[in-house]
Amino acid sequence: MRTSLDDDEDWDVWFIDGPISPALLTKMKPYQRTNHFPGMYALARKNLLAKNLLSMQKYFPKEFQFFPKTWMLPADIKNFKE
Repeated sequence: MRTSLDDDEDWDVWFIDGPISPALLTKMKPYQRTNHFPGMYALARKNLLAKNLLSMQKYFPKEFQFFPKTWMLPADIKNFKE
């Protein structure tokens, strides 16, 4: 294994520390892999993950009881204090 900074060089695994562009995904060869996927931002950020979980909990209350009570601060400060 070796590291390369050349975007045009052939590669197997690309570790990306930011959002991945859809253009890269369409140019990837079948054997190439990356550590991110589109929409990962909504899952990796705690505030967005909480927002999505709370939203799903409204529609599927029985199925989405697996996470602790969650507040989105500062918007939910009143409920948080109660």
